Amino acid sequence: MTLRTNPLARGFYTVRDAARLIEVGNVQRIRGWLSGYPRRKAGPLLIRDYQPIGKTQELSFLDLMEVRFVEHFREIGVKPQTLRRCLETARAKFKEDKPLLKQGVLFIPTDDRRKVVVEEVLKPAAEENADTALWNLVDRNYEFNQFIERHLARGLTFDPKTEFTATWAPRAKEFPEIIIDPAVAYGQPVVPKQIPTATLFEAWEAESGDAATVADWFNIPTDQVQMAVGFEQLLKREEHALAA
Repeated sequence: MTLRTNPLARGFYTVRDAARLIEVGNVQRIRGWLSGYPRRKAGPLLIRDYQPIGKTQELSFLDLMEVRFVEHFREIGVKPQTLRRCLETARAKFKEDKPLLKQGVLFIPTDDRRKVVVEEVLKPAAEENADTALWNLVDRNYEFNQFIERHLARGLTFDPKTEFTATWAPRAKEFPEIIIDPAVAYGQPVVPKQIPTATLFEAWEAESGDAATVADWFNIPTDQVQMAVGFEQLLKREEHALAA
């Protein structure tokens, strides 16, 4: 079974999980992308893997990666209606719900399909919505490639069979060994021994900061406990900074 067909390998994230992992300060923005904006008569931006149960909203790993994609473009000033048009056009063009997450579509500079995305998806959407932020980016090919590699491709690996994003190191610069794999621990960030960072951090707090004792409990190297603690503390600092 692949990530797309095995429900236990898709990962499970709350909206708050998604916000802290991809550094979105406003969780309502993610909810809007998932559920739409009825007052504006705008439907969901994303085609999600999980339908809501009551008021509970959950994202799969690929949903999370698509939110990350949208957020990066939003941060550089691309208009929401432009992003919507881009996603709609790309889905129709490549006959995939999440085509821009595939390695062969956007993440390989030499692949002709990236040219297709630029010329048939991004530029028309930018022109249609008079979106100078997106137009300026894609009109400068070098800058666009740099944007993809420095931001969107950072920390990602891809499944060679499906070409879809397979794992992500959410803070690849500071903690390259901590990854998210939707097939491990329901997609929560884990240390190399595949123990969730949140579990180790909670144990570390319970043991009054004694990393060696926690390492003994879990039979892992002490540095992996310290790694998990540093990672969780970084997420908390980022979360507080966004809330300020």
